Formats: sequence, C-alpha cells, structure tokens
Amino acid sequence: MGISIKELVTGRKVFFITPDTSLFPKNYLEDFFALGYECYFIEYDKRVPLKTKVEILLQVFNDVILFFNIDFNSNEINWYHFIRDIQTKYGDRARIGVLFTKRQRKEEKLMIQKMYNFDLGIQCGCSQLEYQKKQNFEIIERILAANQAQGRRKNIRAICSKSYTFSVEYNKEQYSGVLQDVSLSHFSFIMPRDQFNIPDYLKLSDFRFNLRGCVFASDAILIMSRPVDDGMLYVFAFASDSSAGLDQRITQLLIPNIYQLMNNNFGNLINQIYDRVELPKPEAADEEKSSLE
Repeated sequence: MGISIKELVTGRKVFFITPDTSLFPKNYLEDFFALGYECYFIEYDKRVPLKTKVEILLQVFNDVILFFNIDFNSNEINWYHFIRDIQTKYGDRARIGVLFTKRQRKEEKLMIQKMYNFDLGIQCGCSQLEYQKKQNFEIIERILAANQAQGRRKNIRAICSKSYTFSVEYNKEQYSGVLQDVSLSHFSFIMPRDQFNIPDYLKLSDFRFNLRGCVFASDAILIMSRPVDDGMLYVFAFASDSSAGLDQRITQLLIPNIYQLMNNNFGNLINQIYDRVELPKPEAADEEKSSLE
C-alpha cells in the first residue's frame, strides 16, 4: 500500500521555524501530538535556504501555521522584511506567529510586539518565551489553543505503512490486513467488496494489532463504511470494556509509536520535495539577500 501525498498534506499543521531548542526542546512535539496538535520543527541547514523551505510549506500543505523564532541569526533573512513579504504574497493563507526570548527591558519587549502585532498585523501573535524551558511548554500550549491549532480533528491520523497490521474474528471467520491510518481514537482499513460485510455501529471484540512491533488488543465499533477504488473502507473507533476509547495504558504505549510514524511520514515527504528543489545560483541568492537589507 502506497502512502498518498494528498492524505499527508491535509489537516492543520504547525511549523516552528528555527526554534531555540534550549528553550523549546524537540520532545515537546510528542507531548503536543498527544494533545492533538500536529507540530514540526523546520531547522536551519545548508542544504536548502530557509526562504525556500518556508515557500515549500506554504505551497505544499493545505492549512499551516508558521511560528518564527526571530532571535535566530540568519545571514539570509531579515525576519521583519521576510514576514512582511510572505503576508503580501500569500495574504490570509499565511497564518504567522512570532516567538522571541525574554527581554530584560520591558521597552524592548513592547517594541517587538508593536512591530509584529500592530505594524505587520500577524494573525497568531507575538509571544515571549521564558528562560526556563519548563515554563515554555505551558506558554506554547496556550498559544496553540488560542490559535485553534488542532484544526477540526481532536486526534491526529497517521497514514500507515505495511508494518501496521490487524486481525479480527467475525462470524467465526478470521480477517486480517494492513491499516490505512491510525490515531489515538480511530483506525481504518480497506477490504475487498463483499468480503467483510458488517452493519454500522456493531462492536467487534478483540481486534489484534501489530503497529511495527507494538502489539496490543482492543475492542472497536464500526462508525462508517463506504466504497473506495480498492474496495470498502471501514472506519472504527477504539472501545474499552466500559467506554469509548483505548485503555489508558495502551494509549501511553501508542503515543510515541504513532507520533514517530507521523514524523517519519513528514520527514520522508519533505526530503523528497527538497531533493527536487532547484536551488538559486549563488549570485541570485546574494541579490535576494541585499534586497531585504
């Protein structure tokens, strides 16, 4: 089963551009995933210019929020001018926020916030991070919530590879296959038509899952089925013995597994795009730099 690019680019995604990992460590992204936020770091490297990376995000993904760390010293970007140019080009599609490290002088903080909040009118705010990274988790969580960074889905779906499998017994017949996608609340798969005919809202007991070595069992309720090109798509909601959803112990096992799958899918996609990028010639890059100064 191939992974559809269309599926990978849908849903609201948050990109932190050149974050300060001493204040905002990468392991926070897994915690935000568990809360329903699909977040990624876009870091500086010499492979692809930052300006090109940002253009790719805005052109490839359907619904993005960009948070810029304006304290990152870049020879290729003047952050204020760059954000202004993005807004001019993309308009309301460019949902932008700004993060910066705590300033000693209150006047400097107010000046930065005026520049971005009022002069540029960025949509997602200009926020100051503290020196203690533990405080910053709550600050960033509030920022994500205020900007509705979850989108329409409470739980993020990760598109599955062939190593994400299931089996279940129904009417004394054994069925097995590869998952189409999985989240902390739902999963789906495709079966040939007329092979797995069950009514909606039926609860099946004891699904067995092997998610790339993470093995567990759970009941599940069929909430939707519909025909697709390859057969019938079945969407199930996990159910524990007495309520909807997974057992909490299983949820804690699944969080790092599904997060890693989601992160790998994004990394594979963005690296394929980077490999196809036609980079500017050195003299053209120099002209761009001088035009921002």
